[in-house]
Amino acid sequence: MSENNVRRKDLPGGLRIFSEPLAEATSVSLGLWIRAGSRDEKDEVAGITHLMEHMLFKGTPSMNALGIAEAFEGIGAQENAATGEEYTVLYARFLPEHLERALDIMSDMVLRPTLVDLEREREVIVEEIKMYEDRPDQMSDEYLSSLIFHGDPLGRPIIGSAETVRGVDHDTLRSFHGNTYTAPNIFVVGAGKFDPEDFERTVEEKLSDLPEGTPFERNGRFSRPESRSFYKFKETEQYHVALGALGLPAKSEDRYAMNALNNVLGGGMSSRLFQEVREKRGLAYAVYSYHQGYSDAGAVKMYVGSTIGNVTEAIEVIAEQLGRVREEPVTEEELHRTKEQLKSSTILALESTAARMTRVGRSIITGAELLTPEEIASRIDAVTAEDIQRLANEHLKLEDMYLAAIGPKELDLGEKLAS
Repeated sequence: MSENNVRRKDLPGGLRIFSEPLAEATSVSLGLWIRAGSRDEKDEVAGITHLMEHMLFKGTPSMNALGIAEAFEGIGAQENAATGEEYTVLYARFLPEHLERALDIMSDMVLRPTLVDLEREREVIVEEIKMYEDRPDQMSDEYLSSLIFHGDPLGRPIIGSAETVRGVDHDTLRSFHGNTYTAPNIFVVGAGKFDPEDFERTVEEKLSDLPEGTPFERNGRFSRPESRSFYKFKETEQYHVALGALGLPAKSEDRYAMNALNNVLGGGMSSRLFQEVREKRGLAYAVYSYHQGYSDAGAVKMYVGSTIGNVTEAIEVIAEQLGRVREEPVTEEELHRTKEQLKSSTILALESTAARMTRVGRSIITGAELLTPEEIASRIDAVTAEDIQRLANEHLKLEDMYLAAIGPKELDLGEKLAS
């Protein structure tokens, strides 16, 4: 961490507090982060972290589920929670005068969940799983992750499966909470209009009952699957294809160059994939690329949705563009446009207290250095055409890529990845 405006306080039991006071802000965004995600689960209880996130909202000894909702609404807060591969976070945004009450509510949820209505909530999550299964674009991404991170929990769906979720009983969930929601595994992030010393004192008071514990160890171990392509039959109007390869950890020094590479390739309407696949040939409506960075690994991914008659040509065009970005440096005009896009999207987002809270939290989870807006702009400006070409050759070789497809008929799209 760096960022001069972000304070850190470490408490004796292991709880950490991060605060970013912003005098010009009109709100406070508060996040209770738990260093536990889907990659930390055993196979037989896959999805338990996400289930636990749901159960935080089902009640505490002082509030039932309705009481929690009314408590948040009583202070006009915008609240939610999320589970990722490496974290769980409970967060809320509210007016500054409600900070202590928000901490009351959120600390009670994290420390003392009653875990009532577990059977009903398990079925809610099974319905959520079915909802995702009706989204082939999202499912193609999950199947791609299972190829890229083959043999490692990073390749599993965050939400788990109906079988594993239904297999979690009260004792298993209570044990999971006791072993996971511990002081060394939890940190609190606040960003917005508040006094940092008052904030730290209040957090320490509200979360003083956190038990001791041991953080999960993480060391991704990925193996090459038998096949680099996967097909799933589904009666869809479009053919959904995701392709990609191993990328960079979120803390990599090359992360800004990787962002530039993806922006050139498929990050916007002027990107090569958008122009070549959609604008010039009309082969797809949606086509893009992106990078996912974790604490010790990453993935560079592309997606295209096309008709069964056009999808083969679309993949051929994508393969051509991958070859082009490996073989030719990007132009000065393209590089300049990409840098301005990245600086704008990154820095303008920091006008939001929620975005500032989230960037601190993700930095702690992944170990990425926390930079000032000026430092971010400087890192982006330092990216060269040679950096982009080097990363393209390291991560976008066809022989190192994987492909996952969903559609009404199996096509031999994997042959397009032949070296």
